[in-house]
Parts: sequence; C-alpha cells; structure tokens
Amino acid sequence: MAAGLKRIGLVALLIAAPLGAERPKTMPSAPPKAFSDLLECRRIADPQARLACYDAQAAVVAEATERRQIVVADRAEVERTRKGLFGYALPVSPILGEDGDQKEAKRLETTVVSARRSRDGDWIIVLEGAGTWEQIDSKVLPLSPRAGQKVVVTKGAVGSYFVSVDGQSALKMRRIQ
Repeated sequence: MAAGLKRIGLVALLIAAPLGAERPKTMPSAPPKAFSDLLECRRIADPQARLACYDAQAAVVAEATERRQIVVADRAEVERTRKGLFGYALPVSPILGEDGDQKEAKRLETTVVSARRSRDGDWIIVLEGAGTWEQIDSKVLPLSPRAGQKVVVTKGAVGSYFVSVDGQSALKMRRIQ
C-alpha cells in the first residue's frame, strides 16, 4: 500500500477546464481536495483508524483518477508535455512549471521527422515530438532539411520562432500543428 501512496504522491493534477477555455493568469497551486484528504490521513495517530482513512481516501483518489478528474503524472511526463506544446501560447499554470515557476521555454532541441515545400516554396517541417512548423520568412537554405537532422528552435518576437536545421542559418517559422 505504501508504494501505491508514493506513486499517487508524484504529482496530482486537477483538470479544471479544456485547453482552449479562458483561464485566470494563475491557477491555484493547492492539490485537489481528494488528494489533500488522502494526505490528511497521516495525522491520525491510531494505526487502525489511519489505515481505514487511507483505504477510504485511496478509493476516492482512484475513482477521481478513473473519471479523469485527477491526472497523475511524474516530472518526465510533464516535460514531454511541455516539449510537445512548445510553440503554442499557453496559459500561466503551475502544472507545467516547476514549483509554480512560469519560465517559458525559450529553446528546444529535437530532430526532423520530415520536410517538404509548400505551394509557395516555403518549408514545412515536422519535428520529433514538437509538431509541424511553417516558414514565414523568405530565407533560402543551402541544404534541404532531411529526416534525422538535428534542429534547434529558439523563441523569437511576437509569436515567431527561429528554426536552425543541422547548424544552418535559422528560418523564421511558426507552429501550425
């Protein structure tokens, strides 16, 4: 039972609203009530009563998890999510930050999955774990991007990003998917 409680304790996230919904500037950092109530069981001195409390509250947390009212994720999952959302404007949230710190990622290193030209001749590049990007400047690359090449994406101004493929000059791009 103790191992299960440690797993539950990794990170509990309450899904409060769909991603597109308008949210306040900051979300409360307090854990969901079901999780807090589970932790309160530790304060019970009597071992039998404490075990009964843990059993009851673990059932509440398990049911909330099954209904997707609470999502349990470890730090690696949060980092994969942040990487997958790089390039999108996100609301300020302690869920994706470290201890409520909302430092936005300014740089991403990944690889090219595929690259093609649009009808206008601009590059459309699919990045490993980071979506599809479209060129928004008129810069020409001396060498065409190929699958497996290293890519560095850095945040630019006004929602744009600079994508450097295999050390070449960076293209100004925006995320489209």
